[in-house]
Amino acid sequence: MLEKTVGAGLRGQVATPSWRAQLLNDQRLVALFFLLPTILVLCFVVIYPFFSAIVISFQDKMIGGAATYIGLGNYYELFSDRVFLKVIRNTIVYTLVAVAIKFLLGLAMALVLAQERPFNFLFRTILFIPWAVPTIVAALSFRWIYDDFSGLYNNLLLALFDMGDIISWLGDPNIAMGSVIAVVVWSGTPFYTMSFLAGLKAIPGELYEAARIDGASVWQEFWHITVPQMRKVFVIVVMLSTIWTSTNLVIVQILTNGGPANATQILPNLSYKYALLAGRLGIGSAVNMVFFPLLAILIYLLSRRMLRERE
Repeated sequence: MLEKTVGAGLRGQVATPSWRAQLLNDQRLVALFFLLPTILVLCFVVIYPFFSAIVISFQDKMIGGAATYIGLGNYYELFSDRVFLKVIRNTIVYTLVAVAIKFLLGLAMALVLAQERPFNFLFRTILFIPWAVPTIVAALSFRWIYDDFSGLYNNLLLALFDMGDIISWLGDPNIAMGSVIAVVVWSGTPFYTMSFLAGLKAIPGELYEAARIDGASVWQEFWHITVPQMRKVFVIVVMLSTIWTSTNLVIVQILTNGGPANATQILPNLSYKYALLAGRLGIGSAVNMVFFPLLAILIYLLSRRMLRERE
C-alpha cells in the first residue's frame, strides 16, 4: 500500500512540472529569445525610420526647425510639378532598361562560361572585376571616360575617325540617360552572371542527355530545360537587382547629378536634393513615399509568382 502511495506521488510530481521548467522547455520562447536581438535591430533600423518618414511626409519640416502639419501639401506640390512626373518616368525607364540589359548579358555570359573550355577560369576572373570595383570608383572612372575634352571615348573617336565635333556623352539630353545606364550595366552585370552560372551548374546533366537522346535541338534544350529550371533564380535575381538599381543614387549623382535639364534625374537623387541639399525633409520624405509603392508592387508580383511556382 505504501509503495502504491509513493508511486502515485512520484507520478504526480512528474506530470506537473514547475512553471520554470515549462518555460525552459517551451521551444517558442527559446526561439523568441534568439530572435529578440534581430527584432530589436529591425525595429530601430527599419520599422521606426519607415513610419517616421511617413509622418514627416505630411509635415512642412526643415532641418533643425519645427514641424508643421500640412496634410497632403507635399504630395500636391510634387504632382503639380511637371518635372516630378518626368522624374517618375525617368526612374521607370532607367530601372527597366538597365535590369533588362543586365539580365540578357548576364544570361548570355553565364551560358558561355558554363561550357568547359580552356582558360575558363581566366575569363570568369576578368568578367567579375566590375562587381569587385566600388560603385563610387566606377562612377568616377566613367566620368573621366565620358569627359568632353580629356575623356577616353572622345579621344579615341577623334584619333580613329577624325571627327570634327566631340560627343557630349553626359551633356546631351538625348544620350545622357543611355550613358548612365551603360555604367549601371557595366557595374551590375557580373552579379547576374555569377548567380545564373551557379544556377546552371545546379541543373542535373541527365536532363540534357535525355533531351539529346530524344533529338532535342539546342534551342529546345534551353527553352524546355534551362528556363524552367532557372525560373526561381531569375525571379530572385531580377527582384534584388531591381531594388538595388532603382535605389542607387551614386552613379547618377556623380555622373550627371540629374542633368542635363533633368534628363537623368531619378527619384532617389531627387529625394536627396530636397532633403539634404535644400533641407526640406517633408517633401524629401514624400518623394520616397511615392517611390515606395512602385517597388512594393513589383516585389509583390515577383514574390507571388515565385510562391505560386513552388506550390
